[in-house]
Amino acid sequence: MLHKETVAFIWETPEYEFKEKRKDWYWIVGTVALISIVLAIILQNYLFAFLIAIGAFLMIHLAAKEPLSLPVEISEHGIKVYNEVYTYDTIFNFWITSNKKDEPILLLLTDRRVSPIISLTVNTEIDSMELREYLLNFIDEQEMKQSLTDRIIDRIGF
Repeated sequence: MLHKETVAFIWETPEYEFKEKRKDWYWIVGTVALISIVLAIILQNYLFAFLIAIGAFLMIHLAAKEPLSLPVEISEHGIKVYNEVYTYDTIFNFWITSNKKDEPILLLLTDRRVSPIISLTVNTEIDSMELREYLLNFIDEQEMKQSLTDRIIDRIGF
């Protein structure tokens, strides 16, 4: 647990980058899902048709949902994102880059098996160089890119 007196950096970051969807985006998702479901039924793969229907429903539902604002705290004990604490022995590397909006992004390579790269948008009030110098005291810096999943999701406009 991070203690308030040891926190060096604190800011809030959105859970994900929210993009307002136009009506045609929903129509395309619905049409692709419907065609896929029909093909799955023709091929007598009813489980796959059911999974496509659930996936399409969840995709449409989550597309309209506003992201949560997650607090980020960095201290000498580790990095806390919302309720998850990452101690420095569970973080292998970090890298600070920028996104398309020229906002600084902190990438953390962790020991998690699923989605090991954590991507955090850094508040523009935080000096990226100060953050970098602070993190170098605890973990190594290594150039990395956002995960393939993040890039695909960004590409389809989700």
